Order: sequence, then structure tokens, then C-alpha cells
Amino acid sequence: MSGEAMLPCFACGKTLLNACAESENQPQEGTEFRTYGHYGSTFWDSFDGEELVLSICDDCLRRHSVRLAQHKRFRPVIVRAVGMVGRQWVERPMVPYTGHADDGAVRIDAEEIGSDLGSIEWSSDAAALREHAIEANERAR
Repeated sequence: MSGEAMLPCFACGKTLLNACAESENQPQEGTEFRTYGHYGSTFWDSFDGEELVLSICDDCLRRHSVRLAQHKRFRPVIVRAVGMVGRQWVERPMVPYTGHADDGAVRIDAEEIGSDLGSIEWSSDAAALREHAIEANERAR
């Protein structure tokens, strides 16, 4: 058993269990939300790196999904042999919640990892991932 998460559901107060025993607040059947604040809030707007944290159970998210929105900020950059190697930042509007993730990914060849491809932010270990992907492709031949 993983034990209780640090925080109960913000909406209904239900006790949430941790998905991982070593986690402080990794709610099973729930989501943790963090913010440094927001301009306009008279309750919380941190300028010193302190976050406000809350958890909401999946049941409450489902029950109130008409109050949610989705906002795609990046598309994952994927290489067949290693998975995600970076992010392509996109500018898309926030839309009402649909429950359907935009699964559009940028798929590239191993040799392209780390190259100048425009709005892509590479993973910090992109060079090692590139070598691993190239080796995996050679073994597959």
C-alpha cells in the first residue's frame, strides 16, 4: 500500500492515496496542480519561488468537466528507437475540455536529433539519445 497523499481532494475533501510509496503527494486517481500564482489574484501570487499546491480527485474532474479547458503548448518530438527527445512549442488557443488529447507528434529520424529544426527545444540528454537511436537503428538493419 502506498499510503495517503499529503493533500485530500480540494473539491470534495476525499482522502487520496499515493500512487507511489516514495512520493509525498502523487495522488492515485487524482491530479496535483501547482502554481506560482497569477496576476490578478488577491489570494496567491508568489514572487519568491513558492508554489501553491492542490489535488483534485478524478471523480470531481469528471463531474465538473464542463468547467475545464485544454491548452496545447507543445508537441512531443519523437524518434522511433528512443521515444520523446524534445518539444516543438506551438501557439494554440485554449479550448473547452473535450476529453480527447491532441496526439499530434513530430516524428523525426535519429540523425536529426539536436539539429536546428526551428521551434524545437531538445532534451538535455539529446546527444546521448541521438547516439542511442542511431545504434538501435543500425542493430535493427
